[in-house]
Parts: sequence; C-alpha cells; structure tokens
Amino acid sequence: MNKYTTNIYENTKKSELEFSDLNKFLFNKKEYEYDYKYIGENTMMLRINNKNFILTISESDEKDFYEINIDSKLYKIVCKSELDILIEKMSTGKSESKDKKEIYSPMPGIIKKMNVKESQKVSKGDVLLVLEAMKMENEIKAKKDCVIKKINVEELKSVEKNELLLILE
Repeated sequence: MNKYTTNIYENTKKSELEFSDLNKFLFNKKEYEYDYKYIGENTMMLRINNKNFILTISESDEKDFYEINIDSKLYKIVCKSELDILIEKMSTGKSESKDKKEIYSPMPGIIKKMNVKESQKVSKGDVLLVLEAMKMENEIKAKKDCVIKKINVEELKSVEKNELLLILE
C-alpha cells in the first residue's frame, strides 16, 4: 500500500490517503473504488465510485504543492508520501532541535558520500553527506555556518537510526 498525507493548500486540516493494489483507496478511513485512464500528458479521466471526473494535474511554480483542476474547479493540494514526511522530519528532527551541535542518522542506511573532513568550515545549506536508505539518496545539509569537529562514520559503511554521524562546533 502507498500512504500519503494530503491537504488543500492553506487549510490546516490534513487528510490521509492510502492506495491498495485492487483499485481501491481509503480517504480518511472511508473506502472508495477507482479507475483512471490518461487522456493527455497531465490529464486523466478518473472514475470514483461510478462517478466520472476529468482531472488535470500540474506542479506549481513554488514546487510546494500541485494544482489540480477537477471538472474546471482549481484546487491547490499538498501531497506528501511517508518518505517525504520522514525526510522532512530528518531535516528538522528532534536531534537537531535539542542539540544543534550533533547530527544523528534519521534512518538506517549507508553513507554513500562524505563531503566534509574534520576541521572543515561549512556554510548553511552545504551538503555534509549523502545517506542512502530505501534506494533513495538523502542529502544531510548544514543548518548553519559551522566547523566539523568530529566525524563518527565512514563512507560506504552502514549506520543505524539515531546513530551519531557528525559533531559540529
């Protein structure tokens, strides 16, 4: 199953959307049947519980949400997968909010690339290392200008969730 958290742009109410393999989905724990057929590059005919909709999807210029036109009514929708939410937590996780001088692994994985060395000065936004998890490469970036005090991991070695990766000054 694929699970997503969605909400209509500028609305604080979030909804859960979960797809199964059998042309069914749960929306806020209510089951619906669906079928679809693409009739253009970003346009599809969507059938939900025997009701048809024409749907056009486009990415917003801001890249934070999608614009979805359903039967000539425009919605701005934010849609995040479980992985997107995990990565978001990783970048603003509890480890950094409590102690900004230590960076912990947000998930188990392999250090694909180490971009820094001890005593190196880094700027806010610099990619410190790349962590590969679930066949996805996740960039761990500096949240502020700092100096790398200690590196506790090696390139191409595996790490566990919450393992200390770097200490910053």
